[in-house]
Amino acid sequence: MKLKEAREAANFTQESLVNKIQTYMDCSLRHYQNIEYGHKIPRMPLGLLICKLCGVDPYDIDEWK
Repeated sequence: MKLKEAREAANFTQESLVNKIQTYMDCSLRHYQNIEYGHKIPRMPLGLLICKLCGVDPYDIDEWK
């Protein structure tokens, strides 16, 4: 599953997901976009938080395999 698909299935836009992430830790929209486009791999705490918010298993994200 692509990260974009997981985000959309959870009814988040990139902006709304980043706003939710920022309640827990620092993450810019540009950094999140680089993660979603596969240019960067997030550190473990951020990756796990993204998956928790989107309701997916981290092992199911194609960009992180």
